[in-house]
Amino acid sequence: MKNDERRGGPAWLERLRARTGMTGAAPSPKSHSSHKHEAEVIRAAAQQELHTAGAKLAYERSIAKQQRGAGIKGRAQLLDIPLLELPVAVIDLETTGFEPHADEIISFGAWHINGTQWVSDEAGAGAFYTVVNPGIQIPVIIEQLTGITNADAGSAVSVGEGLTRFSSFVDGRMLIAHASGHDKAFLRAALWRYHKQSWKYRMLDTMLVAKWLYPQQKQLDLDSLTHLLGIENEKRHHALYDAQATGALWIQFVEQALARRVTTLRELYMYLSRY
Repeated sequence: MKNDERRGGPAWLERLRARTGMTGAAPSPKSHSSHKHEAEVIRAAAQQELHTAGAKLAYERSIAKQQRGAGIKGRAQLLDIPLLELPVAVIDLETTGFEPHADEIISFGAWHINGTQWVSDEAGAGAFYTVVNPGIQIPVIIEQLTGITNADAGSAVSVGEGLTRFSSFVDGRMLIAHASGHDKAFLRAALWRYHKQSWKYRMLDTMLVAKWLYPQQKQLDLDSLTHLLGIENEKRHHALYDAQATGALWIQFVEQALARRVTTLRELYMYLSRY
């Protein structure tokens, strides 16, 4: 595959622009709002594509791998914990682009939820957020989208250090993310690049749960679902607030699953494997 045809390359981005009706040369100069709107539309299309490609296969492989390693504690035990007690870390990342082997993470956000209850205390121990230094230039369009500037990142901790802190926060918990293909790909690449560690987490995608719960809903991006369910997002494209909005989705999804007599993660996977 030519370099410009890989995910994140010019040909790939042009194809996404065509899909979203943004073909043709971009007028110059663009206003801040035009740049931001284009970035949001292209990002949503990219997340949908990354999720759709192989989502079912990924879950089937996850179940098969878990069955082969049924004696391993931790991930295996999560399968039979009641959903009302399941400890999860709802996560979101912001990145410099879409290609995990060329781009970098610029911020981590995560929240602890047990069952349908947010975990928090006066010290704010139930939430985690950090900006990290990617070691590469953050494109202007990403600065505008996330609010994270090169100056902000330049004075932040390294990606490796941020990943260590993030891993400590989420350790032992099920990971929950929306359109998780993007986050998983970047976490997997970063774990190996900075710590020479393989992927060790179980991750569930709220987009896949939404497909099961809302089969008639065509738009499954975070904005559409939060609007549908009356969930407010204080600051879009901010890792902490996007993770918080995803956590609110997860809580409602757990309540709806329980109403359908789906009570454990194992039972939930049985339904999700159909999608």
